[in-house]
Amino acid sequence: MTALSIWPKTINEAVELMVDTMTDVDKSELLNTKKEDLSRFHYTLGMLICGWFGLYNGNNTLLESCANTRKNEIERLLILNDPEEASMIIMEAIWKKLRADMKVPV
Repeated sequence: MTALSIWPKTINEAVELMVDTMTDVDKSELLNTKKEDLSRFHYTLGMLICGWFGLYNGNNTLLESCANTRKNEIERLLILNDPEEASMIIMEAIWKKLRADMKVPV
C-alpha cells in the first residue's frame, strides 16, 4: 500500500487492514504476547505498519488519529513527529482487537 488514496485514515481502518492480511500464525503470536512485550514486534510488524500505511511518507491523517489517543499535548506532538511511536499505538489496537475477537481478557 503506497498510494495516498488507499492509506487508512483512522486507527480502526489500519487495524482492519492489518488483521485482514495477517496469517493465523502471526495473529496467534501477537495474541499470545503480553501487552508490555509488544515492543518485540517493533522491527517487524511495527516497520510494516509504518511502510504500508504511509507513516513515513506523509499520512498525517493517520498520525493525527494516533496522536489523538493521548490527552497530554506533549505526547500528541511526539506521536505526530514519530511514525514508529504511532505504529506502536496501531499495534496495540491490533492486539486488543485480536484479544476481543477471541474473547481473551486484555
